[in-house]
Amino acid sequence: MTRTCVAISEADAASALAVAREALARGAECLELRFDAMAELPGDLTPFSQLEVRKIATLREREQGGGWEGTTEAKWEFLRRAAKAGFDIDLELGHPLVSRAHLLRPAKVIVSYHDLKKTPSVARIIEVLVECSARSDMAKAAFQVRTVHDLAQLVEAAQLFALTRERFTLIGMGELGMATRVLAHRMGSLLSYAAVSPGKETAPGQLDLETARWLGKEPVVTGIVGSPLDHTVSPALHTAAYRASAVRGTYLKWVTMVDELEDLLDVVDALGIRGFNVTIPHKEGILPLLDSVDAVAEGIGAVNTVINEGGRLVGRNTDVIGVQRTFEHHKVEVKGRPALVLGAGGASRAVLQFLTTEGAEVDITNRTMGKAEALARMFGARPVALRAAEERRYDIIVNCTPLGMKGFPQEAPISPHALHEGQFVMDTVYNPPVTPLLAEASRKGARAVNGMDMLIYQALASFELWTGKAVEREVMERAFREALP
Repeated sequence: MTRTCVAISEADAASALAVAREALARGAECLELRFDAMAELPGDLTPFSQLEVRKIATLREREQGGGWEGTTEAKWEFLRRAAKAGFDIDLELGHPLVSRAHLLRPAKVIVSYHDLKKTPSVARIIEVLVECSARSDMAKAAFQVRTVHDLAQLVEAAQLFALTRERFTLIGMGELGMATRVLAHRMGSLLSYAAVSPGKETAPGQLDLETARWLGKEPVVTGIVGSPLDHTVSPALHTAAYRASAVRGTYLKWVTMVDELEDLLDVVDALGIRGFNVTIPHKEGILPLLDSVDAVAEGIGAVNTVINEGGRLVGRNTDVIGVQRTFEHHKVEVKGRPALVLGAGGASRAVLQFLTTEGAEVDITNRTMGKAEALARMFGARPVALRAAEERRYDIIVNCTPLGMKGFPQEAPISPHALHEGQFVMDTVYNPPVTPLLAEASRKGARAVNGMDMLIYQALASFELWTGKAVEREVMERAFREALP
C-alpha cells in the first residue's frame, strides 16, 4: 500500500523537527527530512528519534535537485550518524557512497535518480529502476514530464517494472505528471511524496498534505484534454464540485497534441482514470479512438465528455445541454428566428444541433467555407460567406471560434456592422469574460452573453456522468467567478 511521505525542507533542525511533528499530527505516514536544505547539519539527531514513524534522511546533491555542496566524506559521516539515529537513507544513483550502502545496515537504503529536464524512453526508465533497485531496498526515480507522451512512457515503465515485484517509487514531475502522484497506488509506487503545506513543495507538482490525505489512495480522477489549456477554469469548477459533493476526487489538465491522443487513452486505461472533457482541437478527432459514442454525440459528430466504463471509453456530448440550458436561462426564444453561427469546430456542432432542432433559421459561416458547407448539410443550415452574413440581420449570433479567447487574437469574428440593439449575442469563449465581440455587442445595445453558462451547464452534466452526483449550479458559478475575478 502506498504511504504518504511528507518531504520537509527547513533551514535548521529545530524548524524541521517542529514541522515534522505538525505533519505527523495531520496524518503523515512517513517523513523525508531534507538535510541538504539546512545551513548547517545538526550535530545531535537524538530529538528526531522521538518521531515514531518511518524517517528518511536525504542529503541531495545540487545536480539532482538538492542543495548539498559539501564533501563526500562529510556526507558519509552525517548519513552514518543518521542511520544510527533510526533514519532510512536516500542516496543518488551514481554517487560514490552507493558502494558503501551496505555499511548503513540495519537502515533501509533508497537509491534515487532525478532528471529535472526530461523523461527518457521506457527502456531507459526501466534501466534506471533496475540500477537503483540492485543497490537498495527501494528504487526511486523522478522525471520531468513535458508531454502526454512522456506521461505514457512513465506509466508503461511502471507497469513493466512492477512485474519484477521489486519495491519502487516512480514519479512524474510537473503539471502533466500529476496523475502519477494522485494515483501513486495504481502506478505501483511505495511512496507518494507530499509537501506539508502549499508553497513548501520540494519538487514540481507535489501535492500538499491536506489535499493528499483528503484524496486518499483511490481518488476519482477526471480532467480536460486539449491544446492550449491556459485559458481553462474547468479545474476550479470541478474541484468545487468534488468538495461540495464529498466525492474524493481531482480534475487535472492534459495538454495533448493530435498525435498524442492514443497515448492519453492508454494512460486513462492503465490508471483507471474515470473520464475527461475534450476541448479544442480534439472534439471531432477523438471519435474513432473511442470504444463507443452515444447517439447524440454521434449525430453531432463531436465529443466533449468521455466516461471510462470499466475499461470501455464512451463518448458523450454535454455541450448540447450547455447550449440549451444557456438559452433557457436567458429566456431566449429560438423558433423561427434568424440565427448566425460563426465557426465550424466542435462547439459549433452543439450550437447547430440545438438551434436547428428548435426551429431557428440558421446560417453558418467559417474561414474555410468547405467546413461550413459540410456542417450546413449535416444540420440543415445554410452556408454563407462572412461578408454576406455581415449584410444580413440576425436575431441571434453565436461565436464558436476561438477569436477573443486568452492566447488567441483579440479581435471580433464579425464586423460591428452586423450587431444591433435587441439582438442576442453569445460567445462560447469565457476567458476573458468580455471578448471584443461582446464589448462591441454591448455598445450596440445587444444582450451580450459569454460562455460561462454553457461551460457551467455542460460541466454539471459531465460531473454527474462521472460521479453519479448532482451539484447545484451555484457551486460551480462561485468557483468560476473566483477563478476569473
